[in-house]
Amino acid sequence: MMLYTRQQLLVVLLVVGAAGAGLAVDHWRRAYPDLAERLESADRAWTVPAAGSAAAGCAGHAGGRNVGDPTRCRGSFPAVSTERVDVNRATEGELKGLPGIGPALASRIVAARPFAHVEELRRVRGLRRTTLEQLRPLVTAGTPALRRE
Repeated sequence: MMLYTRQQLLVVLLVVGAAGAGLAVDHWRRAYPDLAERLESADRAWTVPAAGSAAAGCAGHAGGRNVGDPTRCRGSFPAVSTERVDVNRATEGELKGLPGIGPALASRIVAARPFAHVEELRRVRGLRRTTLEQLRPLVTAGTPALRRE
């Protein structure tokens, strides 16, 4: 004599499997927060075209579609600022607005200050070379801000 029918056992098995998968994903997210942030922001990533480039008319479109014709661009894209971000004075929120920088990496950049040159960002754990290359035209390392203790 069975206590549950096959359909009930299947439902219980599916619920337990879904809960286990959720716990596994949570564990992975805690173990690799930068990679999780990078994967989640992959669809939100914006490319910043160089001034005067053909892509300036329609930044951010995958595969180069609609390049150079702003009337054919779909979706809303953030305004591209021509001002560079000073990594020695920027807040975590300003740093998170840069491509490839998530909350964890922004806090590590703030903690690693001051930087004499943009190249010194290499010492920040988790900042990859490709991300640094993307950031190079967008950031500057001005006079370090005085720390308030």
